[in-house]
Amino acid sequence: MHVEPGNNLMVIDDESLICEFIADVAGSYGFDVRACCGLNAVTSAFEEFEPSLVLLDLNMPGDDGVEVLRFLKDHRRDAAVMLMSGEGGRVLEAALRFGKDLGLNMLGFIEKPLELERLESVLHQNWRGQWLITEDELRLALDQGELMPLFQPRVHREADGTWRIRDVEALIRWQHPRFGLLTPEHFIPFAEELPLISEMTDRMLKVSLTHAKRWFADYAMDLGVSINLPRTQLCDTNLPDRLLNITAASGMDPKRVTLEVTERGTMQDPAKAAEILTRCRLKRFNLAMDDFGTGYSSLTHLAQLPFSELKIDKSFVAGIETSESDRVIVRSCIALAHSLGLEVCAEGVESAATFQLLDRLGCDAMQGFWISPAVRAPEVPNLAANFRYQRL
Repeated sequence: MHVEPGNNLMVIDDESLICEFIADVAGSYGFDVRACCGLNAVTSAFEEFEPSLVLLDLNMPGDDGVEVLRFLKDHRRDAAVMLMSGEGGRVLEAALRFGKDLGLNMLGFIEKPLELERLESVLHQNWRGQWLITEDELRLALDQGELMPLFQPRVHREADGTWRIRDVEALIRWQHPRFGLLTPEHFIPFAEELPLISEMTDRMLKVSLTHAKRWFADYAMDLGVSINLPRTQLCDTNLPDRLLNITAASGMDPKRVTLEVTERGTMQDPAKAAEILTRCRLKRFNLAMDDFGTGYSSLTHLAQLPFSELKIDKSFVAGIETSESDRVIVRSCIALAHSLGLEVCAEGVESAATFQLLDRLGCDAMQGFWISPAVRAPEVPNLAANFRYQRL
């Protein structure tokens, strides 16, 4: 893989060999690299070079890295900063806390001598551009099982007022052999234009249902599964039958499977999307409108397509503690959905206060980091067995 140019990396280190090593590696990723030795060189470089990422050595003769952190606070607050040092971890951790106190975007630290894999990971996580991925790479990843689901639990309100985990959303990840766990934005936009997106969709459902079957067999936990349908799949008239065949082969009831689609996905070919989604509902799959509120014609799609669930976008949920307008929007979404006979799930729940407020507003289901991040399959049963919430 390579990245398109447009990333600026500043290396601040007094060792020329270190600078050359980082420049060679970063250059292969498409970074424009500028090496500086000492605060004076940094000051001069900042007049013509605005870094998006700074790799900073703490131990330089004359000017230490803490002085550079102060300079960065005043001149480039939004640049991400990664510390480098041969000092012990406690010194690095203290410097990291100091940078955070200054308001800098501190990523962490790398201990010297630098390890290639660690450096590549940092560069990968901080590129700003588009991965250039080949179809052969994606095909190999699919064949070798590198494309896999993580599962984010969703909690639902019970009749007695408690909240329990009843199902999980399967979120695709790429366990890349060099770059670690890649999120969908790195590869799905490209994959959606390829024929193998159908195989990826089928594989995600098949693997997810296999895990669900294992959770039931080993832990007596009957957990439902949600999967996201790529937008291009809503033009594939074979989709409903393929999904039903996979579900039947797993022994899972289609009523325990929710298909999530975005408004953008339904707009590519509205007539065909309506046909495909209606057939999915006739086969007893649940159907959720994802990211509700972020499009221009969500109400039209909500009224015309056979949804069973509405998922409120996290951009509205995140602000309900402090924003009256966001609270009004969320309250209205819940009322609208209930009036149409739909369940409502709030995404992006990241605090107990947000959870409690959504509970009072009458939300039916929730997911987010406060409940649990996306986890690997073996972690799901323990989460499902132990999450309980009762309104105080």
